[in-house]
Amino acid sequence: MSDTMPMDRNIEPGTKVRLTNHSDGSWEDGVVVHCWLSDEINAHDCYVAFFGEAIPAGQPASKPYVLQYASTSLTVLEE
Repeated sequence: MSDTMPMDRNIEPGTKVRLTNHSDGSWEDGVVVHCWLSDEINAHDCYVAFFGEAIPAGQPASKPYVLQYASTSLTVLEE
């Protein structure tokens, strides 16, 4: 995972990311669908397609669900 990225940033569509729940250590992996600079939160906001604990290789068994999170909540996963 990358720790060198600035906290608030635009994340390109197609980028693999992780959302971590720090209270229990669980996480969800997903792919950024779209990011934009939001005046409402004064930071970049993103739509992310989440797959659960891992992004599947190839065709997923089920459709991902799309949620909205600030880019500061997401960790970019390196290949």
